[in-house]
Amino acid sequence: MQRFILIILIFTFSETVLGQTVSMASLLREMVNREVITRFPNYQTHQTSSYNRASVSPNAPGWFADSDGVFCIREETNSSGEKEWVLMEDTGAGVITKIWAVCFYYNMADTTGANINIYIDGAETPTIHTNFFQLVKGHDFVKAPLAAETRRAGNLYLPIPYAKSCKITMDKKVFYNSICYRRYPEGTKIESFSMDIFRKNQSLVDSVNHILSQGVKTPLSQVEKRDEIILHPKQQVTIKLPKGERAISDLSINIGNGNVLRQTVMKMIFDQETTVWSPIGDFFSVGTGIIPYEMWERAVTSNGDMRCRWLMPYQKRAAIMFENLSDTIVRLKYSYTTIPYKWDNNSMYFHAHWESGEPTPGFPLFDYNMVEIDGKGIYVGDQFTVLNPAEGWWGEGDEKVWVDHEKFPSLFGTGTEDYYGWAGGIVPTSKDQFSEPFLANIRVADPNSKGYNTCSRTRTLDAIPFSKHLQFDIESSGSMRYNWFHLLYAINTYWYAVPGATDNTRELKEYASQAPMTLDSLIRYNTQIKQQGYSVEGAIEAENLTTYQWTEGAKQTEEIVIWGDKSGGKIKGFTLEEKASVSVRLTELFTKKNLKICIVTNHAGGDIDIQINGQMIKTINLYSEHAAMPVIDLGTFNPIDNALEITFTARKKTQLGIDYFLTE
Repeated sequence: MQRFILIILIFTFSETVLGQTVSMASLLREMVNREVITRFPNYQTHQTSSYNRASVSPNAPGWFADSDGVFCIREETNSSGEKEWVLMEDTGAGVITKIWAVCFYYNMADTTGANINIYIDGAETPTIHTNFFQLVKGHDFVKAPLAAETRRAGNLYLPIPYAKSCKITMDKKVFYNSICYRRYPEGTKIESFSMDIFRKNQSLVDSVNHILSQGVKTPLSQVEKRDEIILHPKQQVTIKLPKGERAISDLSINIGNGNVLRQTVMKMIFDQETTVWSPIGDFFSVGTGIIPYEMWERAVTSNGDMRCRWLMPYQKRAAIMFENLSDTIVRLKYSYTTIPYKWDNNSMYFHAHWESGEPTPGFPLFDYNMVEIDGKGIYVGDQFTVLNPAEGWWGEGDEKVWVDHEKFPSLFGTGTEDYYGWAGGIVPTSKDQFSEPFLANIRVADPNSKGYNTCSRTRTLDAIPFSKHLQFDIESSGSMRYNWFHLLYAINTYWYAVPGATDNTRELKEYASQAPMTLDSLIRYNTQIKQQGYSVEGAIEAENLTTYQWTEGAKQTEEIVIWGDKSGGKIKGFTLEEKASVSVRLTELFTKKNLKICIVTNHAGGDIDIQINGQMIKTINLYSEHAAMPVIDLGTFNPIDNALEITFTARKKTQLGIDYFLTE
């Protein structure tokens, strides 16, 4: 009976609570209240992680640097004379909303790792001091699913509020981690976390764990309407929802286990704004075939029932349109429930859009845009599907989230699998499939990820508000860095936004009307591209230039470690001692030119000065633990005597590998 009462209290949590003191208890209630996320909040979301600090700008060599697991804010000595590594530090009112950590320490055999210390409000002794891995795996005072092991990693979702400051450290050198946290406006009332408060709220913690473990099975209301429709090829059917201030609270769809999951599309229109367009299967993360899973907002059963519990409010009217883009008849069963909803100035519409297209080359590396939004809203999740045509890892890429046109991303991650809450260390197989309330590795292909793979993440307390603009990118980066090697992406993004917000998505009927590309088709596609060879269009190939000059201490070399394809099949390489220089002239240039260079970074690289026509332009660091071949934008220049002379001078001994120049 006590648990039942607590569950009722959680789901009657209202908007008025948001104006009161922020506490662990209020945040736990917010976590499981589906209405809260529909209203624009009063906090900002940030993330700190162990990403490679060589990533400072899209125009610097380290933007796609790997080796993301050994960096932190600083190293320091505590009051007891012991060394600590600072992972996160914030001043002001805030809340730790999510902590992820890989749960092996520098090698797969060490699953003990380090201790974590969480210092609240400037205290010299940590409020939480425990084994890092045990904490995030749910083997300490926080139990699953608020803390749970996934695959070689763990995720902690217990909210840890602080009124004045928070600092998180490790007592051994840093290894892969990521920490999401909120910042509240000055003057926000915060009840700081303590273990006493946790113990006093143990019943509430247990109830939230129970609710989360139920996922979409948690009973909220009865089904309002249930029906079946027959969709003939190319036919559309529109379902009108009850009028008035209401919200969809439950939506279920079943189109069987056939091959039309991609080709049957769902569109949602709220108050004359189309905010959802997606193949039904992809909306539920099963666009390439039914696989059962269960998360907090979405779930799929083995018989093809697909259920969504995101709350979707509207002011006056709403409709759901189903369209059959296939050449076969589709039998679609659906049900929905709507509930009364009080619309106010902070209320937002639910958005979901699908993005796919042609196969994407594995090189050069680039930031794959998930979505870009103009307006005011909050980002709440995504699903990422990739067709991988070879055994091996496909997801080295870090997520980068830019909020309100900031100069550097608020959130910068350490790898695709890390973003989705699990970890590499080995090439994943179907044994690595899992689903937790906010994270799921829904599909992993065998053998060794060759085939279709799908991950999904839902954000609640770690949702990302934006007041003007949001850009969500994820690096297209795998272990096969060849221009001929292509992956195929199909992603969905989910967010809420105020009326009038716009985004860069479109209705991709030309791709949704096709059955998902087969593995054999992508392999054949890659074979054809490989036979064509790789040359960057418009490139001035470095190895073909004859205008090089170099000083004493510089010599040519072919022994350069690279990770990436070579335009034209070759590069130009030098070894430079300290203060040695190499120069090269690009001639026959008659107008102002933008100059880019594809250059090698590796473990033998060092700092190097770049001059253009005698003018110092910038110093770049060519060191990288994992070799790479970034393209660097050097700027726009006026040729002198119809030429640009580029001079590279080593500040310390370094290798210099140049693939090509681009003048635009």
